[in-house]
Amino acid sequence: MSEWFEALLPAHWLRPWALGGLILALLLVVLGRRRNEMRVLREVIDPQLLPHLLVHGGPRRGVQPADTLAVAVACFSIALAGPAWEREPPPLAREQAALMVVVDLSSAMDATDLPPSRLAWARSKLHALLARRGDAPTGLIVYAGSAHLVLPPTDDHQLLASYVDVLSTTLMPADGARPAAALALAHAWLARTGLPGTVLFLTTAWPQAEQTGAERETATSRHRLIVWAIGTERGGPIRNPETRATPEASGTLRHARLEVTELRSLRARSGANLVSVTADEGDLERIQALITRQQAEASAAAADTRWRDRGADWVWPALLALLMSFRRGWVVPWRAFCGPVLASMVVLSLLSMPSPAQAGDDDAGWTNRLSQRFVDLWLTRDQQGRLWLERGDPARAADLFDDPLWRGIAAARAGRWQAAAEAFAQADSGAAWFNQAQALARLGRYAEALAAYDQALIRVPGWPEALADRARVRNLLSARTVADEGEPATAPGEGDEQGEDGERNIQPPAEAEAADAWLRRLDTSPAAFLRRKFALQAQPSAAEHPGSANR
Repeated sequence: MSEWFEALLPAHWLRPWALGGLILALLLVVLGRRRNEMRVLREVIDPQLLPHLLVHGGPRRGVQPADTLAVAVACFSIALAGPAWEREPPPLAREQAALMVVVDLSSAMDATDLPPSRLAWARSKLHALLARRGDAPTGLIVYAGSAHLVLPPTDDHQLLASYVDVLSTTLMPADGARPAAALALAHAWLARTGLPGTVLFLTTAWPQAEQTGAERETATSRHRLIVWAIGTERGGPIRNPETRATPEASGTLRHARLEVTELRSLRARSGANLVSVTADEGDLERIQALITRQQAEASAAAADTRWRDRGADWVWPALLALLMSFRRGWVVPWRAFCGPVLASMVVLSLLSMPSPAQAGDDDAGWTNRLSQRFVDLWLTRDQQGRLWLERGDPARAADLFDDPLWRGIAAARAGRWQAAAEAFAQADSGAAWFNQAQALARLGRYAEALAAYDQALIRVPGWPEALADRARVRNLLSARTVADEGEPATAPGEGDEQGEDGERNIQPPAEAEAADAWLRRLDTSPAAFLRRKFALQAQPSAAEHPGSANR
């Protein structure tokens, strides 16, 4: 008990707004000692005679029932306020240590010594690893002649799996092996988490020229490096991922084998953990053990980042005081307390109420808003949007997405083209401009759509879909211009409709067919997006820094 009172002054309050309940406790004490009946009797009976006429012989002194009730309210308020005077490791700290997966997409990953290919094995192993990760954040980086970020650390493993499925050596703008650049990029993203993390490489080799950079990176890093060796020492022919043929160079087959000597040299110089791929789950278990060990270190590093809530210790004295207020023969003047109690409850409710959910309308019921707040505790807005989009409710998904690209895609699928255009306008990428042009074209704003197509082509030069749709929209704009000038836009008798005022309602000839094509062509393909993104990132740095990392 003394520990509580000694700790009150230096205590850190996790929910200080709850201390407003102490005001209610004070009101209970003040109002409980008011004797309304005594005041009424004094108006009609002499005060000196009144104590002799009362059964109890005068006003009661000592502890009143309202006093014990006030103690209970005060203890409950302190408990709710969350007093804390010591720190503890976060219960989920072990799950918060991030993992950056780095996949080698050089041509060597198309070797067939692990049928059907090394890359197919890597994708399969990654899916199995993600299934073991739970909600722990995981990021993805790929490299060949350059290194590129696919996804930063995220707990949306369903989204991450969709990108793993499309990994191919054809995504990379140039072949090569620049693992040191990929390692530097992974360390840069792990540094943002503030906790020791793990970098997991899936590769077949680590050239000697790249090991100096790896040694320098690991020397000053808190992050663990794991190399998952994909392939066999015997090796196999390299097949074209698109034609599945074995290309020949100078009359000989291209052959790739697992560079065990290079990987062992890397382990000696950088302290990396080396794990060989296996047909069973033995490699997964070893990698999971290494990651868990690193997560334990992250938990220890985060031990001073969380206050230990000691509010539960105050519940028991509160319950004891509450029981004492119901002693036989004690009467609490509840009628006098109703007003202050209700007012205090309203004030505390307003103080503790979180901000309204964005998806809730002003006229929405409490049930919907509370359920939305509950969902917000467990899922991000983008995760909720993906969930409703997959359930076939794009309109609701569009209201939930924070990501402008996905919000625009959901709005387009719901037929809300104006909202889609506004959402795409919030992002500045080739895909965003292309999709914005599609939405503007559906709205009939062809001139604006042409400008948006131009912006997309600036960011992704020679984009075939953008060029084709731009030409189509330009024809539609020309047809509308001809119609506005009073000339027929279609041949007589083909699609002409007569309005009530006798004028023709011109329907552009290709607009109806283009509508469905535009909707189907909304850019949701991760492979096409990644290919364009990597090509753009590699262009400005290819001349001076061929192995630079792109974020």
